Amino acid sequence: MNNQKDNYLFYESPFDALEKSIAFSGKPKKAIAMSVYPGRQPDTAKSLLSRSMSSENTDVHLSVENVLVIMKETRPDDFINYLCDEFNFERPIKKTSEKIKKNIQAEIQEINSRLKILIRQLPALEDDK
Repeated sequence: MNNQKDNYLFYESPFDALEKSIAFSGKPKKAIAMSVYPGRQPDTAKSLLSRSMSSENTDVHLSVENVLVIMKETRPDDFINYLCDEFNFERPIKKTSEKIKKNIQAEIQEINSRLKILIRQLPALEDDK
């Protein structure tokens, strides 16, 4: 699901990227809106979200916190890719759990190697007393 091929080639706007991430998530917009605007009635939350994601609207805006909630509730790939495209950065490759495990194992091996070197140097320090 989070394959590179599942990413869109381009986004017309940040709102388009957010709309695509909502559509890709398969979650109802109303459910996402309730997370973005907790404590609001479901229909009110959905209306606020729809208005805030319309470039024609001027009375309701998305805050950074709102965008982060949408990204957490859907998938962050679309908005991150939009930002990368907008500011001429390479789109990142998402880490897999397997890659994270390999990185941790490599770090542990590096730490163990350094520890072995330090332990070998310890007797020399004790001789200096």
